Amino acid sequence: LIRIDTSNPPGDETRVAEHMLRWFRERGLEGEIVGEPAERAGFVLRVDSGRPGPSLLLLAHEDVVPANAPDWRVPPFSGLIEGDYVWGRGALDIKNLVAAHAVATARVAAAGGPAAGALVYACTADEEEGSVGGARWLVDNRPDLVHTDYVINEGGGHFLERGGRRIYFLESGEKGTAQFRLIVKGETGHASVPLRNGNAVVAAARVVEALAAHEAPLVVDASSEDLVRTLVDAPRLRERLRDPRTARAALAELARRDVQVADMIEPLYGFAFSPTIVRSNSVAVNVFPTRVEVSVDCRMLAGHDEQEVLTEVRTALDGVEADWDLEWIGPVTPGNSSPYPSRFSEVIAATLKRHVPDAELAVRHSVGFTDSNWFRAAFPDTIAYNFAPHIVEGYDEVTPRIHNVDERIHVRDLAFQALFVERVAQGLLS
Repeated sequence: LIRIDTSNPPGDETRVAEHMLRWFRERGLEGEIVGEPAERAGFVLRVDSGRPGPSLLLLAHEDVVPANAPDWRVPPFSGLIEGDYVWGRGALDIKNLVAAHAVATARVAAAGGPAAGALVYACTADEEEGSVGGARWLVDNRPDLVHTDYVINEGGGHFLERGGRRIYFLESGEKGTAQFRLIVKGETGHASVPLRNGNAVVAAARVVEALAAHEAPLVVDASSEDLVRTLVDAPRLRERLRDPRTARAALAELARRDVQVADMIEPLYGFAFSPTIVRSNSVAVNVFPTRVEVSVDCRMLAGHDEQEVLTEVRTALDGVEADWDLEWIGPVTPGNSSPYPSRFSEVIAATLKRHVPDAELAVRHSVGFTDSNWFRAAFPDTIAYNFAPHIVEGYDEVTPRIHNVDERIHVRDLAFQALFVERVAQGLLS
């Protein structure tokens, strides 16, 4: 799978779908290639028990972010197995689950299928760039294939070791996404005569600085409270973190004690604005541009919408000397969550304890975005959790490698992910 380069853009994920069709067919199982456009399709397969019962979807995406080969120790699309690791782009995000879920599905089918209900396998396109032809297309156009009672997907399953505890994070929800460009306007002219005012680059720098410095109002909700309760032992600090009036100062204190825990909690308090790309329309180095685009990735809590994003941007840039407009990059996607606890989380916890007796399961919301969002939004009766546990390497080792150079997964973690989801399916579909 890693050797099939599905860097997005352009994706070309149909090659993965065709590979999975052949792989399952060799094992006596027949699925369906679905999606639009034709070169960006996914694959869905259903193993039905023929008996009443719940249904579980094993979900993963086929595409990966691009890789700059000269920066890597090994070719990023080699799929090299070396030093107890599988190396390559997608080894952690998320071709490991495309593979692990496939193995689990095939093993359940080989054992006679689920005891009750149905097990569904799906790998989808375009998760890294908006899911237009992937999960979003599936829930809109083929709900008959993917509307299930439960969904398990990427995102959680990393463990953190603190004070002799091994804490695994199950993600029951995620923040919303609003991506936009700030168009900063200026005057053109020859750069040999500096502009007193009207330099769009200088104005854009002010905009970036103001956004980076902006402190949006803190919101304390269940997602941050659950994490504070799990990870912060000091009672007084814990209470201050649960009060919006004192949370900012308390975060600074927490960062001095444990910066990693502080970094996990802080994004759950509300808006996060991250300027990521700056481009000008200058035609030469000695010509002032009339337009500078600042691309911004914004994450927001469930319940916030694009009007609130716009209000917060205006507040952040109030008084900044710049002539700017805002244009959206794609649709604004609200955050959402699934109920917790549930029978699904109980099966996950029991399965985890079976293999990792000292494991503690903690709930959190993802600060990123996964395809689970589309399933929760389209099917309110579906419970979607993000959980793909590691057993060898923890949060400290795994998360820095995602979307990074030298991405790799320990072979025992990969094998455990397949075994784990197989046993979750057996426990849930009974």
